[in-house]
Amino acid sequence: MAYEAVSLFVIFLIFRIITGIAVFMAWRKTKKQNLLLLFLFFVINSITLLILIFENVLLYDISTIISIFVILVFIDRTFYQDRKSPLKLLLILTLVLGAFAIVFINIFSSSLLLPRIISFGIHNWLVGALFIMFGIWSFMAASNSLKSIGSTEAVEPWVKGRYRLVLFYSVGIILVGAFTPFTPLEGSINWALLAVLVSNILRISGETLAWVMPKWLKNFFNRGYTATDIKEDLTEEEIMEGMK
Repeated sequence: MAYEAVSLFVIFLIFRIITGIAVFMAWRKTKKQNLLLLFLFFVINSITLLILIFENVLLYDISTIISIFVILVFIDRTFYQDRKSPLKLLLILTLVLGAFAIVFINIFSSSLLLPRIISFGIHNWLVGALFIMFGIWSFMAASNSLKSIGSTEAVEPWVKGRYRLVLFYSVGIILVGAFTPFTPLEGSINWALLAVLVSNILRISGETLAWVMPKWLKNFFNRGYTATDIKEDLTEEEIMEGMK
């Protein structure tokens, strides 16, 4: 891997660690299971980045599958709770797509059955599909929840701002998945690989701002807001607000 790429992944890793620490501190304060799942996701994602730096695609696939499993459960527990969700179907799809991705990367590594460029391409399509599935559900869940609290004065604007940041980084995840099938074989660079890197920059920036929201950004979202004494049963919003 080129020095420039390694440097970028190290920066990604640092932001992941910072975000993970912030989520862990919030979990210790609130003891909300959802935040523990989110913390676990960032830990696994940090390990995934380390694996990627050392260019072990098989371990990268396994780590990615596990992290998507965890984040899907987080989305279900945070945005759906007592409502019906497609979690079971998405977990099954993750297993199926992930299993086939592992099969094809092994075919690629052994140079058996199929030309390497074909097995690598199929592998990338499967991995891309995983990210698109995860990103779309994250976007839909946050969008529906934002609509439900859009006119609720009991929820501060900065909390709604966090939902918008979730929407933003969900788009980044979808773009990562959309460009992944077009990335080249190891050791080469093309437009798709650059697009994946830019999409990851947008994604990780959005995730960091959402879960480690700096005070100036919180004040920006809350500009002109007057506190209210209205109290409502906003369990989901309390979880989003737990990252103070």
